[in-house]
Amino acid sequence: MPRVATPPPLDTSGPVRLDMAAPVRPRTSRPRKPAPPQDRLTQRKLFLRRVKRSLKPGLWFLALASVFIVGYELVRSLPSAAPAPQAATPVAAAPGASPLANFTAALGLRISRVEINGAHTTDPAMLQQAIGVQAGEPSFGFSLQAVRQRVEALGPVQSAVVARELPGTLVVNITERDAYAIWQTMSNGQPKFVLIDKQGNVIANQDAAEAKRREPSLLLLSGEDAPANAYALITELQTVPDVLSHVAAAQRVDGLRWNLILKNQTVVKLPEQNESDAIGQLGALQAKLQLLDRPVEVIDLRQAGRLVIRPYPPATPPDAPKQGGTKKHE
Repeated sequence: MPRVATPPPLDTSGPVRLDMAAPVRPRTSRPRKPAPPQDRLTQRKLFLRRVKRSLKPGLWFLALASVFIVGYELVRSLPSAAPAPQAATPVAAAPGASPLANFTAALGLRISRVEINGAHTTDPAMLQQAIGVQAGEPSFGFSLQAVRQRVEALGPVQSAVVARELPGTLVVNITERDAYAIWQTMSNGQPKFVLIDKQGNVIANQDAAEAKRREPSLLLLSGEDAPANAYALITELQTVPDVLSHVAAAQRVDGLRWNLILKNQTVVKLPEQNESDAIGQLGALQAKLQLLDRPVEVIDLRQAGRLVIRPYPPATPPDAPKQGGTKKHE
């Protein structure tokens, strides 16, 4: 019978060491995260991206070309200094001008032209004297407000606008007073004819005879308070053109009423009150009877509802000159 080997007895007198291998855990595979879907560009986006990349050099070129053109135009707009005989000769400073004005004048900002607009009846010599700016003066060597005040002080000028246009132009835009009528007054015992505006103000420094040639429709007025009452009378006459076309002058009588002097020397006496009604009645008589064309000396409308017509005396024809000058019609 075979012999079985028995293991040696365990030594229990010391610590017992058991060599046991660590258990091997089975490897488990973690699930991987799905990859994000790729953002595939469409054909349109690809085309736009390619166009944008191709345009970048062109845009830079256009920007640089624009800067160059703007700079060139700015250089051209600068005033070109006239060639001096000697380059080192300094520009003379204007007397009384501020340092800023002299500095800008040295850069070429000097008046080269004075442009005047709207001055049809104002005397050019008086206007130039009022402006007081000559060619060659510094563009900033004077006050625009002072120039405007001097120009507006002229009689024919109602308002003025003064402006600088650099480098060397002074622009003066003028609005003149509209001549409304001619007023005959007395000065040192002699008749004097002046122009008045719609408000009755005298327009000084303007030739009334020249204005009459320029505007033949201007009425001749006489009487101390004629300018103050001219607007009311002329407005009423303008409502009846058939009467206005026959009137040559108007005479203010005692500050109360008007006498109309027609072109054929007929005198129309208007009432103190309701003169507009009398002018309308006169227009109706002209339309019906052509009264204003008839050779009569006086048409009296001073009494309401009553018309008095006085013909010329038989010995005095209508076109015969009267002796003793102009007679005042009461």
